[in-house]
Amino acid sequence: MCRLKRALYGLKQAPHAWYTRIDNYFTRFGFTKSEEDVNLYHIMVEGKPLIIALYVDDLILTSDDELIKSCKEDLAREFEMKDMGLMHYFLGMEVWQRDGEVFVSQGKYANDILKRFHMKKCKPM
Repeated sequence: MCRLKRALYGLKQAPHAWYTRIDNYFTRFGFTKSEEDVNLYHIMVEGKPLIIALYVDDLILTSDDELIKSCKEDLAREFEMKDMGLMHYFLGMEVWQRDGEVFVSQGKYANDILKRFHMKKCKPM
């Protein structure tokens, strides 16, 4: 997961200008935008898929380690960004990764909701 450093606020058109810039970057390098989700890009590199999900100023990359490393280096040359390593928490989901396994849970999100409404001690039934 990478966090792109950029100005999200300021001019009204700043988010649109930002999205146009990063969209042009991906399409210039041969990425295809998903028809189902305009924030999902993919490309095949030497028979290996590279998938990038864009959410506001976060990028999630998935592929093999070498391809991810190469993509991060290319992105860092174009954009100011911070490599946040493996994804642990995203959009209310907790993510744990081990060799060949990915576990996704919304336990923290559910606990936060219970805490917000003072229901932490309620019965689970």
